[in-house]
Amino acid sequence: MKILVVDDDEMVRFVLTEKLAESGFSATAACDGRSAVELFHNTLFDAVLLDLKMPGMDGIETLRELRKHDPDIPVIMVTAFGDIATAVEAIKLGAYDFVEKPPQVSRIMLTLKRAIEKATLERKVRDLGKSVEESAALKQAYQKLRELDQAKNTFLSSVSHELRTPLTSIVGYADVSRKKIMKLIPEFSPDNPKNIKILHQVEANLEFLISESERLTGLIESILDLTAMEAGTAEWKWEPLSLSQVIENAAADYSQKLKGKGLEFVVAIDDDLPLIKGDRLRISQVLSHLLSNAVAFTDQGRVALRAKKEKNKILVSVSDTGRGIIASSQGLVFEKFSQLGDALTDKPKGVGLGLPICRLIAGYHGGKIDVESEPGKGSVFTLLLPVEEAMKA
Repeated sequence: MKILVVDDDEMVRFVLTEKLAESGFSATAACDGRSAVELFHNTLFDAVLLDLKMPGMDGIETLRELRKHDPDIPVIMVTAFGDIATAVEAIKLGAYDFVEKPPQVSRIMLTLKRAIEKATLERKVRDLGKSVEESAALKQAYQKLRELDQAKNTFLSSVSHELRTPLTSIVGYADVSRKKIMKLIPEFSPDNPKNIKILHQVEANLEFLISESERLTGLIESILDLTAMEAGTAEWKWEPLSLSQVIENAAADYSQKLKGKGLEFVVAIDDDLPLIKGDRLRISQVLSHLLSNAVAFTDQGRVALRAKKEKNKILVSVSDTGRGIIASSQGLVFEKFSQLGDALTDKPKGVGLGLPICRLIAGYHGGKIDVESEPGKGSVFTLLLPVEEAMKA
């Protein structure tokens, strides 16, 4: 099997090509993106190991060019710890997975073999050209793809667990250091403004470190949450639940944020909503994410949170007068790593896990979540939850 190694670091290229050769692969190295694209046009490769950060044509741009030539080629991004969010963006663009620097050879080999096996199975599925229901062979291939996807989720969960502990320590130590710096500032003489300026700069740097670490921690928690739900191992606390109370709490949490942005906030909850069987924390998580999106993507006008009963369902909606989502993207926003910002002009802040988690939570409650939107006029996200007969009394 032929592997293309793309990295601007000569030592990394040497180590990877040598280790690949020892493992039975045929490796070809390229020192930059343009060289890689030229090689790719003239040689058939089974997979690509691609450095994310390179001068000139970076990893993201190179990935786009490679996939133009072969949209099915498995590409594995090689990234530093601080570039994880960008690596996730690469996965959204079609990369199979990412590995961190310094590269661990055993992990790279395992990821490569899984990527090539998955690509081979996908080609077989396309070649068979039959539906899963009609072909036993296709069913077997489909099941194998599911197993590979599960293995990938397990790996992603394992990496996330490994990252969570050091990030928690970083946040803790940085916060303690920042507080100590703040205590020192008043003790410095005003006759020496240079030292005071330096301390203020250190304080600002620590605040930035804390903020970015907390953002990464949030990403890791979302990945762990998502993989646990998909694997069926997430913990749930089912109870007779008053949605009115949960909605009122969510409204109270976001009223100040909406007021601070100058947005009108409408809350309309029908009287005597029946109880549902649900998990309070998970339903709150859905409402919080929908309201957070509404605040983020609405610059003026109104956000509304409404709840009503229709037949045997309760409909909870969050509507806004924001920028809206184009029709072609509305079906994608609930897919993993697809972001609301994709349909807009600005760069999204997240990595596209919030709405997929919301969809899974709704599904676990026997319900679903829908979106209706029009660019320039706003969006309506509606959570539909069933009312069980036993809960009506």
